Amino acid sequence: MAAAPALEPPVCMEGQILENRVIAPVTRVMKVHAPEAAARMHAGQFVNLLTSAERVPLLRRPMSIHRLVRHHEVASGFYVLYDVVGPGTRNLARMKPGEKVDFVGPLGNAITVPPAARRAVLVAGGVGVGPIKAVAEDLLARGVRDVTVCYGARDYDHSIPVKEAAPDGCRVLVCTDDGSVARKGRVTDLVEDLLRGGRLAPGDYVFACGPHAMFRALRDQLRPFGIAAEAATEEFMGCGFGVCFGCPLRQRQPDGSVAYRLCCVDGCIFPLDTLVFDGDPA
Repeated sequence: MAAAPALEPPVCMEGQILENRVIAPVTRVMKVHAPEAAARMHAGQFVNLLTSAERVPLLRRPMSIHRLVRHHEVASGFYVLYDVVGPGTRNLARMKPGEKVDFVGPLGNAITVPPAARRAVLVAGGVGVGPIKAVAEDLLARGVRDVTVCYGARDYDHSIPVKEAAPDGCRVLVCTDDGSVARKGRVTDLVEDLLRGGRLAPGDYVFACGPHAMFRALRDQLRPFGIAAEAATEEFMGCGFGVCFGCPLRQRQPDGSVAYRLCCVDGCIFPLDTLVFDGDPA
């Protein structure tokens, strides 16, 4: 992998909400004006949003950077994509343009793309589609012209439009668990089609974001072909910067041992093949 870009420390600040629009029955996109923070952000990172000035909900909500807002190539803000599922995200959904949102960011590490990569496959499960657009835009800017997005959602209510999932210039393949949008199946079925068609091979860049079940299936799918992948993990987080120890996951070390790592400060992006999930051999 190429060396990761040098990352700036996160800041705690307020940004101005420019948009907070519905893009699917349960999904919204929020656009935030925050030039100071946006200048520090890289594809694959996230922010931690304060959803209420009250004590409940107490914890911030981590959100992947969906894409950066740019004016004349200068970053001036960012988007986040979120499903409305609980009190925190319901509070976010009630916020209006012109209001301020308190956030900490940018947090986490950034994607690392091999310099020789000329083809990329981005795999998104559910709300794991959050960082995909930022990653795709970064890849296109690097000169990777063959970018395929494999996006799997639960059903119509949880499926976002293709234009929200990926920028122009990408090939987008979609499926839903129940077949209510596009083909019926799992997102790994789309990846299998690429493997069989010779459109995914060692040396290609693969990025994935979604639930553990998807990660495990994708890892086992790619391993026989010797294809590496990066995984943006989505553990529950409290602080987002390593103080609360609320987001541990297991990672296999070079000597074969398994150690606990924190999603927020050691990731949230890890080499997929190093992650250990429930049910894996000890």
